[in-house]
Amino acid sequence: PISPLATHRPTTMDYEGQKLAEALFFFIILAFGAVGWVYGYIKQDFTYVFYSWSVGVVLSCILCVPDWPFYNRHPVKWLESVPDRRDKEKEKSS
Repeated sequence: PISPLATHRPTTMDYEGQKLAEALFFFIILAFGAVGWVYGYIKQDFTYVFYSWSVGVVLSCILCVPDWPFYNRHPVKWLESVPDRRDKEKEKSS
């Protein structure tokens, strides 16, 4: 069964939104990891690296996993459906 929280609106992240979410996820984790590494190096304690990286992972999951409205700025415009050729052939043969 689907959770009532998941059915409040359709998930419509467009392709540009997916690209943005992936870039945000990558750079947030990279930035927090780099800052944590520098701070951990200065303090000579690896746990600061892990804590900083963990905060980056949680923050990037909060920003990138849900389908936020700013990921839906470029909706896909689909082409009109093309009639099936077999239907035309059936009409001609009748």
